[in-house]
Amino acid sequence: MDPNHPAPTSGAPAAARPARWWHQTVPQRTTLAAIVVLGAVLTSWNLARGGDMSFYAAAARSMSESLPAFLSGSFDPGATVTLDKLAGFAVPQAISIHLFGMSTASLALPQVVEGAVTTLAVAVVALRWLGARAGLVAAALAASTPIFVSMFGHPMEDGLLTMSLAVALVWWQRAALTRTWWPMLLAGLFVGVGFQAKMLQAWMVLPALVLATVVATAGPGSRWRRATGHVAALLGAAVVASLAWSVVLGLLPTGDHPYFDGSTDDSVFAMVFGYNGVDRFLPGLWPGAVGALGAAVGHAGTHVADAWRTATAGRGGGHSLLQLFSPRYASQVGWSWPAALTGIGIGAARWWRRTAGREARVAAATLVALVVWLVTAVAVLSVLRLPHTAYVAGIGVQLAALGALGWWGAASLVDATDRRLRLVPVGLLVVQGAWWAWLARASSEPALLGTVAVGVTVVALVLLVVRWRRSDPTVASTRGRRTAAGLLVAAVVLGPACFSLQVLDAARDGSGGDASVGVGQGAFARGGTPERAFALGRGGGSSAGGRSAGTAAFTVSAPDVVGGHTRLPADEAALVAAARRAGGGQDGAPLFLTDSWRIAADVIGDTGDEVLTDGGFSGRVPVFTAAQVESIVRSGRTHLLVVASSAAATDPVRRAADDLGCRVVQRWGSTFADAAPGRSFGGRGTSFALERCS
Repeated sequence: MDPNHPAPTSGAPAAARPARWWHQTVPQRTTLAAIVVLGAVLTSWNLARGGDMSFYAAAARSMSESLPAFLSGSFDPGATVTLDKLAGFAVPQAISIHLFGMSTASLALPQVVEGAVTTLAVAVVALRWLGARAGLVAAALAASTPIFVSMFGHPMEDGLLTMSLAVALVWWQRAALTRTWWPMLLAGLFVGVGFQAKMLQAWMVLPALVLATVVATAGPGSRWRRATGHVAALLGAAVVASLAWSVVLGLLPTGDHPYFDGSTDDSVFAMVFGYNGVDRFLPGLWPGAVGALGAAVGHAGTHVADAWRTATAGRGGGHSLLQLFSPRYASQVGWSWPAALTGIGIGAARWWRRTAGREARVAAATLVALVVWLVTAVAVLSVLRLPHTAYVAGIGVQLAALGALGWWGAASLVDATDRRLRLVPVGLLVVQGAWWAWLARASSEPALLGTVAVGVTVVALVLLVVRWRRSDPTVASTRGRRTAAGLLVAAVVLGPACFSLQVLDAARDGSGGDASVGVGQGAFARGGTPERAFALGRGGGSSAGGRSAGTAAFTVSAPDVVGGHTRLPADEAALVAAARRAGGGQDGAPLFLTDSWRIAADVIGDTGDEVLTDGGFSGRVPVFTAAQVESIVRSGRTHLLVVASSAAATDPVRRAADDLGCRVVQRWGSTFADAAPGRSFGGRGTSFALERCS
């Protein structure tokens, strides 16, 4: 327990101003700064090595060079087609590229900043809830959560989403503490920013904030009016901030906005709410949405109907409703489960029946917000068959804050007069140590790192039991309590911290397609993607220096923080040269028009040239019809087409090339011959040809 911030009591007066870190002691501020800096060092250790998927890296490059592309979230500099999702996550990346030039480090740098802000936001929430020492524990848990350490070191949309929702929680808490409505507008605004990053996933926090607002403000008479006003401000701001971009672009005439990828009818709402929303649960439900992700996600009704079967699955690639507690995902985000569950129990016992006082109501409301948000996220993520590991970052903020609550409650019971209550910290250490030991073994954590974490927990347990047996419950010892609290900190934080140290090995740092720490377990692990799938990375997505993360011993790689750029494959470099010799790209014209986003993404990412692209991410989006392609050629906008040999006879680019009598300038073999079997992203073929149309 923090003596500078005693536990809320029913008689405590409402604070005039929420606590701030710059009002805390110098050692506490210094410790917080050290946590943030050390977290940033871990996150950025391999910043220049592992890039984003080339599709999204190309969009960031396009947005950095073209204002229309920036404002519309387009894949190409000419703003003819958007990404297959809202492009808010790429805005910081585009700004970084514009300032520092195109490189892996430039793409990933904004996520490092987002990670630092997330750590600070979690620290602020815990400071105002439990005190400075608990705030430091929460910050340490956030900074050392493995999925955060990997995710914030790679250019991924999950980084901006996580940061935005953490900041939204800060502003919600301020509104609850001060009983003013305007912070709710900022809370809703940041939920909207999260929506721009990853759409409907951002709204998972809203039920928690609404219910917690009612707990914090509702009551007889004017309290209900205040609660209603606060909820209206929150939801109104969230909806407006979430949908403003989509509504504005959707209202523009068809010719004045790029084609919306993810839809078959050029509908931004089919892309947002269909392709990236309900179709992930019920494929085909939303009219106009491209059903490209049906194989990657679970059907909610099937999972509910077969709950027992799926809950007991999980081997041999089967989906399980308990997947978040499996080694693959728990090792990335779940180290704090015992502390978090302990915190929930202590918080409920402490505050739930003592909400008459203002401080106790806000403390209980904060607990409600975190618990409901956690339960909502766990429920949704358990039903989904997760496309990549970074999805589990959706429970990281909640577990960090609740884990700090568990530490705070256990530390306050170390010297409890009732000896039975002293069993709480002892029990926490026992369960936490056993959980860590299982996770370390099941996730193949290096023996040294796992031994340190589990060993310190065992030592802390022994010392706590010895102190408990020798101490007199009637005599309080400040020094002894601080020692015990310090032991509990180590026992709560060291597990994820030691596991996250694996990112110092470039082979264990994950990738932009599957952020994770440790040996590869995700969908893109162990070389399961083409070499160019992750743009601008040095050495591919799952290995470094020729070593496989699944077999090599843990070694510390040299830091690689600046730059990072791979050259175009020889075939594509020859394609660009041939297209330029044939007159492509002159006077601002497109370099060529193609039916493969893979070719277009590589060329745009490396050169910044305009490449007209049909098919979208799924390869099935009708960006152009055959007649439109022919019109583009006849108008002189471009006379060069690049056609993948695998293109179907109905492919608009192939049909236009046949109808126009285009001749093959040169043909190249497969750039993607090493792609994972069965993957079809945007027209991957065995070869492609540059054709000139007169």
